[in-house]
Amino acid sequence: DRIRQTVGAPSSTSTFQTQAQRQQALHAKSQARARSWSNTLEGSRRKKAEEKRARLEAEELDKQRIDAEEAKHQLEQRRATVERANKLLHDESDRMKSFHSKMMLCDVLAEREAQVALKGELTKLEHIREDRFLEMEKHNYRKMLEREMKEKDAKDELSRITSKAQKRQLACFKDKCFKEVEDSMLEGELLRKKALEDLIAERDAERGRRAQAIKALQETEQANDYLKQVKAQELVRSQHEDEKIQEYAMRKEKMLQLRKRKEDEVFQQKQQGRNAMVEAQAKRLAAMQDREAERVEQQVQEKEANHERKRREKAEMKARWEADVLKNRADQIERKQRQRAREKTEDIETAKFIGEWCKVLDRQEQEEMELKNSANRKLAEGHLRAVEVQRRRRNDDKGGDKGTAEHARKALEADTEEFHAYAEKCIRTYAEEGKNVIPLIKELREFRKRVLE
Repeated sequence: DRIRQTVGAPSSTSTFQTQAQRQQALHAKSQARARSWSNTLEGSRRKKAEEKRARLEAEELDKQRIDAEEAKHQLEQRRATVERANKLLHDESDRMKSFHSKMMLCDVLAEREAQVALKGELTKLEHIREDRFLEMEKHNYRKMLEREMKEKDAKDELSRITSKAQKRQLACFKDKCFKEVEDSMLEGELLRKKALEDLIAERDAERGRRAQAIKALQETEQANDYLKQVKAQELVRSQHEDEKIQEYAMRKEKMLQLRKRKEDEVFQQKQQGRNAMVEAQAKRLAAMQDREAERVEQQVQEKEANHERKRREKAEMKARWEADVLKNRADQIERKQRQRAREKTEDIETAKFIGEWCKVLDRQEQEEMELKNSANRKLAEGHLRAVEVQRRRRNDDKGGDKGTAEHARKALEADTEEFHAYAEKCIRTYAEEGKNVIPLIKELREFRKRVLE
């Protein structure tokens, strides 16, 4: 086709239009092909937009699912709340309270019977325990009697053995006493012989002691002579030592006198130096005292001058204070006079304002009273209209009372049937558990009588 169009040699205007259409077709084809690309800017933007749209749709679906679950949960909660409220209302009715009280009475009776049975069992166990305890006491008493009999026989046997042993011991004691007497007699004879021998030996020893004493006396006399000689020699030696001591003492006395004289000289020298130092120090102290007296005198004069200056300043300040006080007092008197005049003017203006305001309040109170009267009239008209409306409503309600009564009767019958079913179920359950169901049956009969009435 292109070759034919080229060979056909059309006009310039038709050729230009054909090329423009061809370029537009190619451009549209390129755009259509580029739309499927994802690696271009437009493709990446389009891909991000599609991903965002898909994410938003997924989030919206999740939110819708959560909202549905929340609505379901809220519905279940509302249903549970309504059921609980209905159950509470049903249980709070006098009929259910009375029936539940009878059920509690049945439970109490069953518990009482169980307690009585338990008490009977405990009593039986107590009797069994007492019987066993009595039997144990009897057994222990028999064992104690047997033990006492055995102990008595053992004591008798022990007494017999003890008496035999005592008899043997008495015989042995007698033999021992006789033997001891014989031994004592023999020992006395031996002691007498020993005493004679000791007396003879003592006499011989006394004679030996006397001989030794004479010999010791002679040796003592010889020792005394020797001691006298030693004492004479010692006396001579002590005299020589005393002479030496006296000579040493004289030399020492001389040395002490020399030392004392030397110490006196040194002391005199030190005393002279100390006196010189004391005199110099006294002179310096006197000079210092003179200077200190001059300084004190100067300070006293300065202090007096300061006191005089402060006194003059204080007098001047006092005069200024008195002048200020007088001025302030005059200012205060003038200010108080102005304040009294201003307060008087304000009181006059206040009285005038209060009079005008009282007139305004009286006018407002009168207007309020008129408004209250008009409101009361309107309220009375409204009451009359309400009474008329209520009268008409009572006339209209008389026709619908029959339908309401029939509906209430049906609802009461349904409630009664439901209560009967619940009561029969409870009675059957308590009977299966072995509880006393007589109070429940009586309560159900009384309820039927009340319903029939």
